[in-house]
Amino acid sequence: MLPVDLNRAYERSDEIFSPRIAAMVNDHDVKFAKLEGEYVWHAHQDTDEFFLVLARELVLELEGRAAVRLGSLQLITVPAGQRHRPTATPGTRVLFIEPHGTLNSGDADLSEDPWAPLTTGVALDDGAA
Repeated sequence: MLPVDLNRAYERSDEIFSPRIAAMVNDHDVKFAKLEGEYVWHAHQDTDEFFLVLARELVLELEGRAAVRLGSLQLITVPAGQRHRPTATPGTRVLFIEPHGTLNSGDADLSEDPWAPLTTGVALDDGAA
């Protein structure tokens, strides 16, 4: 049980849209990621997705609904099954809470977007804590 320095962890992470696991709470991962540009349209059929913007700006396009714009220290929970596409300004930092093993791309077909990492989260190395 050691504290995690998110500023240091963000500095050590260069990839975008590739969440790192900062902590676990019961059966949920607390993940963080750098975001920039448009991600892929996707949904998480069996779970909600919690977003907390720590820095910059995130726009969540929501299928069938108006887009939601979030600034620093604003949060939203996207309900299970809601298709969405995150779009972020350069330098955006986001914290997520999801059940352990949740794929970042949900049900997206990444064959059209080979640049998009497919991951359930990457554990922090000892130097990032």
